[in-house]
Amino acid sequence: MNTAVARRLALGDRVVWIGKDDYQPSGPGMITRITAHQVEVRWEDETARRYRRTQLHNLRHRKLVCELHEARGA
Repeated sequence: MNTAVARRLALGDRVVWIGKDDYQPSGPGMITRITAHQVEVRWEDETARRYRRTQLHNLRHRKLVCELHEARGA
């Protein structure tokens, strides 16, 4: 369980998926539900998906990713 990442996530947080697996959401999503074992994310133009805590290393806060991208481009 990725407890450190889970503690940084909160309801309503905007996130993006950073991963090299077959599933790549089309855009940013919003955390709509957090339970002891799962986090539910509603992706733009898609249905909600639930992720186990072991999959949370693929989620990043959208604001953080945008700031890093802008810093590298400058």
